[in-house]
Amino acid sequence: MVYLIAFLLSLVIAAVLTVIVRKQAITLRIFAQTSSTKGHALDDRKIPYLGGLAIYGSFVAVTLTFVPMSRQLAALLIGGTLLAVVGAVDDVRHINAKVRLAFQVLAAGIVLAGGIGIVTVTNPFGGVIDLSYGRFAVDLLGFQFHITPIANLFSILWIVGMVNTINFLDGLDGLAGGVSAISALVIFALAISPGVNQPLVALLAIILAGSALGFLPFNFFPAKIFMGDSGAYFLGLTLALLAIYSGGKLATIGLVLGFTIIDAIWAAVRRIRRRTSPFAADREHLHHLLINAGLSQRRAVLLLYLLAIVFGGVALMSQSFSKLVALIILFAIMVTLIASLIRIGRRKQASDKPL
Repeated sequence: MVYLIAFLLSLVIAAVLTVIVRKQAITLRIFAQTSSTKGHALDDRKIPYLGGLAIYGSFVAVTLTFVPMSRQLAALLIGGTLLAVVGAVDDVRHINAKVRLAFQVLAAGIVLAGGIGIVTVTNPFGGVIDLSYGRFAVDLLGFQFHITPIANLFSILWIVGMVNTINFLDGLDGLAGGVSAISALVIFALAISPGVNQPLVALLAIILAGSALGFLPFNFFPAKIFMGDSGAYFLGLTLALLAIYSGGKLATIGLVLGFTIIDAIWAAVRRIRRRTSPFAADREHLHHLLINAGLSQRRAVLLLYLLAIVFGGVALMSQSFSKLVALIILFAIMVTLIASLIRIGRRKQASDKPL
């Protein structure tokens, strides 16, 4: 019952806060121009930004009501608050990419200091891979911190990677919010399963899902408000930490967000090859290719929802080796899909050119 109450409360609070934030953004004239490379639609609508603050506010309010405070939770909330604020400032004033990355690493360091990190990784062929080699303790300001270089580096890469993965995903109306909600629901299902049995993780996941879903009706096409970097950064950080919390089931969240992670890696590689910043915006993500191939925004988003749901279900029903096989299959599907969409888009552009 507590899960249902927390879910409904977070959903309602997020919806109310979204209305409030939208009105304030309009009053302050904080708009996103949708025809930009970051834009969600191929038109010139002016949509208010900062919707991510509603997701953040709902999650924090309900979490503080239902979840007992601990060092780990405090670290999650502090790191999440930092990125929500940095993202909001970036939405309004635009922060340099290197500065944004520095804050993301700082937020990852905060949660590591709070005791949230990846120490072991399940070996799909059996057993676990221990990442705690070279561990040592440091006393600082009356607290003892355990430093594990390999594990800490892996954790930071995972957290920062997830933050930017969700940010890259935020390219069509309702896409990032909906896929994040699906991911949170999968983590919830995983956390309440007998093999994991993490009730606090389940509670945090269902609160995050409710917060994202409360915002989604205002963000689905045609969007009345965008979450902006404040929402994408916060969702990415929280999903990354919940995956660690839920017994380190990184492969599970990796499958749910697999198409997004592969798309993000592909985006970084192509930008580096062009000698541009891997964080620079463009219109060559998977969701943009679907639009270029002729799909409507709604159909493209619903197709990607379906992809996340299917692989999320596969992840919940699979063991470690089966998840590895599923990841390989997902990779093959993504490579084939991206290559096909690029060819379709080029043919469509060629056919649309006047003779």
